[in-house]
Amino acid sequence: MLNRYPLWKYLMVIFAIAAAALYALPNLYGEDPAIQITGARGASVDMSTLDTVTKALDEEQLSRKSIALENGSILVRFTDTDTQISARDIISEALGKDSIVALNLAPATPDWLESIGAAPMKLGLDLRGGVHFLMEVDMDAAMEKLVGQQEEGFRSDLREERIRYRSIRPAGKDGVEVLLRNAEQLAEAKTVLEAKYPDMDFFDSDSNGRFALVARFKETRLQEIRNYAVEQNITILRNRVNELGVAEH
Repeated sequence: MLNRYPLWKYLMVIFAIAAAALYALPNLYGEDPAIQITGARGASVDMSTLDTVTKALDEEQLSRKSIALENGSILVRFTDTDTQISARDIISEALGKDSIVALNLAPATPDWLESIGAAPMKLGLDLRGGVHFLMEVDMDAAMEKLVGQQEEGFRSDLREERIRYRSIRPAGKDGVEVLLRNAEQLAEAKTVLEAKYPDMDFFDSDSNGRFALVARFKETRLQEIRNYAVEQNITILRNRVNELGVAEH
């Protein structure tokens, strides 16, 4: 059968297939379990940080494929995930809170492929099979904020009712204490605040000339606060994951 196309067209097809195969090669090399270290709260990562990480790993005799400081962060590669996870805890303890130590996957692309701009295809969370998050809500911080808001609410309510008080301050992690001038003001304050805040329990005391009213959130209210804090964090996390998922495609 006679050749129906000129030779240059066949050569072009062969060249295109060869180039595509070459730039697809990085996907065959897979990824290394790795740890990425960056600065937290304005802290920087430098050679002293690299020395600290290297020393901590050497002391625990944890082997690694490589460790390098590039573009303001440190990347440590390992041969298996067990070593990666063990190293993460050791490095976190060695560096403290000034650094962010995160598990990562680093492409195992050879240098000669990287030199021509070849890189593996980035897979989104859906193609990787999803991701697992362990989330912990800082309930102490949430309660501290709520108690502060409650203090302001009490001040506003007592001023509105023209009930004079000595001070209003936190009472533990889940309550507010109001100090009043006499027993009459104590009774008035309790009546007003009980009516406005049915989700709190109120306890009064007038011993040794000290007139105090302590308000604490009921357990049902505390549970609502915990649930709201968790739901709020889940929403924030979902929004950020969705943004990252779109950016990866």
